[in-house]
Amino acid sequence: MRTRFLAAVAAGTLGVLGPAGCTATPQSDDASPASAASASTSNPYGIGPIDPPAAGQPVLTLTGGSTPLSLTLDQLNALGSTTITIDEPFVKLRETYRGVPLATVLQKAGIAETATIDTVGLDDYHYVSTAKPMIESQALIATECNGAPIPYDQGGPIRIVFPNGTPLSSLLDAWNWSLASITVTSPGGAGS
Repeated sequence: MRTRFLAAVAAGTLGVLGPAGCTATPQSDDASPASAASASTSNPYGIGPIDPPAAGQPVLTLTGGSTPLSLTLDQLNALGSTTITIDEPFVKLRETYRGVPLATVLQKAGIAETATIDTVGLDDYHYVSTAKPMIESQALIATECNGAPIPYDQGGPIRIVFPNGTPLSSLLDAWNWSLASITVTSPGGAGS
C-alpha cells in the first residue's frame, strides 16, 4: 500500500489540494471547507499550486554512476522523448505522457541495469529497486501530461510512469511523482 500521501498528511505538509489530473483548472475564491475536503480526495499528488522550476534550475540529479548528472528540464528533454497514453492509476484517468525513457537517462549517467537505484521524490518518498525491472517495464520520466508541463501540485515537474500491462504498471509504489533524484545504492551501478 502506498503510504506517501498519508505520511504527507501526517507531517502536515499538505494544504488544500488542486484538481485531479494533469490539467490545471482555476479554483474559486469562495472555496468552502466542504469543497476543500472534496478537492483533497481528488488530487493525490501534493500541495497547492507552486511556481514551475526556473529555466536553469535542475529538476533531476543522478549520482553513483560513472557520470554524475544534474539536469534541467530542457536538458532532460534534449535526451529524446517518447509519448505513451496510459490509464493513470492515481487519478483514474486516461492520460498521455511525454518524457524520456528511464533507460536513456541511466545510460547517460553510466548506471548499469544491474545497479540498485533509489528514486527520491521532492517529498522525500523513496522507491528502491534494481534498475533492470524498471527498464523492462519501460519506465518513463514524464515531463508533460496531455501536452502541457506537469505542475508540482500534480506530481511534476517530472515523474515516473509506466505503460499499461508492463510488470511495474500495477505496482503503485514504483510510480514516483515529483521525482528529484536517482542514486545508486549498491555495487555494480557504474558503467554500462
